[in-house]
Amino acid sequence: MVYYEVQFLPPVQGEWITIKEFDDSTGALLPLSDSAEQLSLEEAETRLMDLSKKYPFLTFRINKVIL
Repeated sequence: MVYYEVQFLPPVQGEWITIKEFDDSTGALLPLSDSAEQLSLEEAETRLMDLSKKYPFLTFRINKVIL
């Protein structure tokens, strides 16, 4: 089984974090705290594009997970 995650690289911590989204009202990162969300490649690409457009100054990537 293969699924995808969108990850964010915080400038301070330097470790990739799997994320769901950012809270627009506070700007806070909403990490994905469980593995219940398993995205298709298309869903991951869409989320990556949306986050990259909203936050062009941050670094994101798609991570492929193989079970």
